[in-house]
Amino acid sequence: MRHNNGFTLIELVIVIIVLGVLAATAIPKFINLQHDASRAVVQNISGTLKSAMDFVNARKEIDNAETEVDYNGNKITLVNGFPKPSAPEMRHLLNMDLPSTTWTPNWLTVPCDDSEFCILGNRAYTNEPQIDEVTSGHIVFFWPNGYVLGSCFAYYANLEIDGVSPVIGFEDSGC
Repeated sequence: MRHNNGFTLIELVIVIIVLGVLAATAIPKFINLQHDASRAVVQNISGTLKSAMDFVNARKEIDNAETEVDYNGNKITLVNGFPKPSAPEMRHLLNMDLPSTTWTPNWLTVPCDDSEFCILGNRAYTNEPQIDEVTSGHIVFFWPNGYVLGSCFAYYANLEIDGVSPVIGFEDSGC
């Protein structure tokens, strides 16, 4: 009597089918993790901006400042009592180490690829992308590497109206 210690063809086919089914269910969930991470990044930037505003407001009150505050050793210029929506100001507020050359004229069509984030500041509220609740002033946008500025970004808008708080938020439908 001879005993074979191998697998039959049917057993191998069943194992391949089971692995295929597992891969078909696991891979889409793994791919969505990147999108979930991008959503989390833009939401985190928005939350960090809100926290930074609290610190700036506290510093403004402590120093009785109107035009600038010292924030972690950096001067933050104030416009109508709130940080100017420029890239350098936001780098200091968020303590981000971004290169100063992340601007591109094709930000709606060319993905961010120079750094972890791209930043575009001092944009008039009428420029793309427009934010419904922003009806005046200037905006600064942050979007993650691999995305174009369009539907996956965080923003800070100084409405430049005395006593009116900035608008801070995010758009993550395209992440």
